[in-house]
Amino acid sequence: MRLLGSLLAGLVLAALIVLAAERVTAPAAPVAVPAQVVAPAASAVTPISAEPTAAELWARAAKEYWPALVAKAESGDSEAQFHRAMGMLSGSFEPANPAAARRWFERSADQGHGRALNALGECDSTGEFGAPNHTRAAWYYREAWKAGEPMGMFNLGLQAEHGLGRAQDVAETLRCFRLAADRGCAIALNRLGLICMEGDLAPKDEGQAIAYFRQAAEKGDAQAWLNLAIAYRLGEGVSPDKTLALVCAREAWAQGEVGGGFLVGELLTEAGSDPAEAFGYLLAARSCDGSPESVARFRRLVRPLLDKVETAEARQRGTDTEQRLLADRTRRQLREIFGR
Repeated sequence: MRLLGSLLAGLVLAALIVLAAERVTAPAAPVAVPAQVVAPAASAVTPISAEPTAAELWARAAKEYWPALVAKAESGDSEAQFHRAMGMLSGSFEPANPAAARRWFERSADQGHGRALNALGECDSTGEFGAPNHTRAAWYYREAWKAGEPMGMFNLGLQAEHGLGRAQDVAETLRCFRLAADRGCAIALNRLGLICMEGDLAPKDEGQAIAYFRQAAEKGDAQAWLNLAIAYRLGEGVSPDKTLALVCAREAWAQGEVGGGFLVGELLTEAGSDPAEAFGYLLAARSCDGSPESVARFRRLVRPLLDKVETAEARQRGTDTEQRLLADRTRRQLREIFGR
């Protein structure tokens, strides 16, 4: 089974908006997912023009938008305080300062900001502020849930699933995931889909898995779009359909999933329809993830394309595609942080 795996044995910062330019995965506008036809316009990219590059957009944000957000945070706005904490944690707009980030998370959380409460729990669980403290993390997750943040309940489910600060408990895991899903948590819906597809914590049910993936995708979950793309490609729970697989993979990339970019490049290469566009998607995906695994994947996938993008014109088209994709991705990221 090649569907994207669960959120690892150690709790990741699943709900945090990672602000670093290479890693931010802010969602774009949700797209409806019909029962058989998925037709978002994710393949559209900004036309070639004098549009700013991703680096220029980040520089403008650091110069203009970030100071305004800092001022808003200092005036007491809880949402701005949350984003300032994220910026200080990642070091995107000023030097990373985890201790200061925690103080800003706490100021936001003191006002009942659910995402800040959840972020404090995730940071305690992953050891961002020191040694992991799963007991304190669980307290923050419960408070986040009370404040209306469904990720708090989802993270309690992860603790029960992996035995973090407590005994493993499959029944409690499923209860927490379902509660979070009922409150609209896209990550929980996607995780339930994986459980049904893999049959690990509950009976295998590929049809129900696809239903969960579609619900999560409609809410803008990038991993759910990628799981739909893989399902259509392999014919797991649906009839094989590489056209729909490509559409879903494009949307996975558009929503922030780097794996979607790699899969778009791979599917376009297999189809032989547009080698330059395939090359551009692979370049963009590699730019967003420099891990050894991704570099190896890029090298494997780009090898069949090299003789098809030999000309300077073809390679330039690929590079132009990469730059447009990265700039569009950055715009979405900055909209999530700054609202513009």
